[in-house]
Parts: sequence; C-alpha cells; structure tokens
Amino acid sequence: MELLIIAMLVVGAGAASDPEESRIIGGRNCDFGSRPYQVALLRNRRVICGGSLIARKWVLTAAHCGRQGISSLRVHLGDYNVRVKEPTEQIRRIHNFFVHPEYNFLPFDNDFMLLELDEPAQLNRYVNTIKLATRCPFPGTRCSVSGWGTIKSPQRQYPAILQCADLYSVSQARCQDVYWGLITENMFCAGVEQGGISTCRGDSGGPLVCNGRLQGVVSWGKSVCALPGQPRVFANVCKAAQWVKNTIRRQSARLD
Repeated sequence: MELLIIAMLVVGAGAASDPEESRIIGGRNCDFGSRPYQVALLRNRRVICGGSLIARKWVLTAAHCGRQGISSLRVHLGDYNVRVKEPTEQIRRIHNFFVHPEYNFLPFDNDFMLLELDEPAQLNRYVNTIKLATRCPFPGTRCSVSGWGTIKSPQRQYPAILQCADLYSVSQARCQDVYWGLITENMFCAGVEQGGISTCRGDSGGPLVCNGRLQGVVSWGKSVCALPGQPRVFANVCKAAQWVKNTIRRQSARLD
C-alpha cells in the first residue's frame, strides 16, 4: 500500500507577491524578534529546513533534514526576512551532527537530529535558546508553530518573512485514526479540526512550542496540507529530551 506521507523538504523557493498571503498556511507574519530560538537552515539563501536553538552551540531539527546534505547548509540565527541581510542575523557552520540512534526513515520515527555549531551563538533579544519539554502534550493544548514553509498547498509559494500559527495538540487515538496506525509514542499530532491552518513543505525541523517549551519538531503529514481533520505529525520532544541532554553532555566532556 502506498503511504501518503511526505517529508516536508523545500526543493524550490517562490516569491510571495501578495503581502496578505505571505503566511504559514492560514497563519500570520510573526512579530519581529518574537521567536529568538527559531533557526533557518539555508543553502544558497534558500530555506531547506527549520530548527530550534536549544543551547549556545546546539540546534535541534528533524533527522530527515539531513537528506539534503549537512556540510553545505548554513545555520541562520536571528533571521526574520530570509531574503535580505539583517543586522540581527548570525550565521554559523555545522561542526558536527548527531541523528537519533533509533531514527527510522519510514515513518520518520524518532525524527530528531542535533547540530553542533562551529561557534557559539551570541545571545541577545533576537537570538536566544528555548528549553525542552520534559512532559508529553495533553490533547487540546494550544501551541505555536513557526517557519518559512510554503503558504499554499498543493501549489508552493514560499514567504520571505517568518510565519506563525496557533495549533492544538491532538489525542494519540485521533492521530492514529488519521495516519492508519503509523503513529508511535515518539510522535504526536497537532492542527485545527476545521483545517485551513497548517505547517507544510519547508517547515520541517522547526519548533512547535507549548507552554513556553519546545514540545514538537515539525516532521511529516499527508501530501496536501491544511485539509479539515488532517493534523500534521510532530516528533515528540518529551521522548527525546534525555537523549539530547546526554549527547550534549558527552560532547562537552570530550572538549574539557
């Protein structure tokens, strides 16, 4: 049986000609500086994936973003408009990367990857870290997602300005119903039941923040985004928090 799932990877970038349409599907322009933990992974000024700054030298993103090739990516911190050079912007190279040891490409189980930056981020109002969730989400929790993914589906139209939207976590039972039993404990769903608001291609690896903590990493979903009753799937950070901490601690110890 063909699995109607999709890794949301940017393969092109289009101009958003109408400012009113320049948003995550059904979302809005983020307030400038409101997501200081948001990371953009770029190649030749094109957004490949998102990510979250969780420590001065560490970014958490999706493991499937590594299919695009790690060495050629640049990590942009403090970006808002990815098409212009901004004074808040900091650019880093990737010194090393660590894919979750139990990552499974289909269906993106344990879809986590840690990026070690070549130089620590300079923390300020526009570039800052976010804490990991250690408790798993309750159904109905209001969360915030952000990214530079396409604002249309199935067509693609990529915005310049960081987009934000509010989503609600969905019960595991409901998530399983939508995705034919493919959901593991390392995933959860979030969306809006009426549709019209969703992450999509290009948002992969980006943050879903609930109660001020990084709760999810944008992972996968059905091929057409923002349909009614079709939430998206996020990697469940509460299940990977210990692996993240252990990996960072182990690498830090090697440098001491």
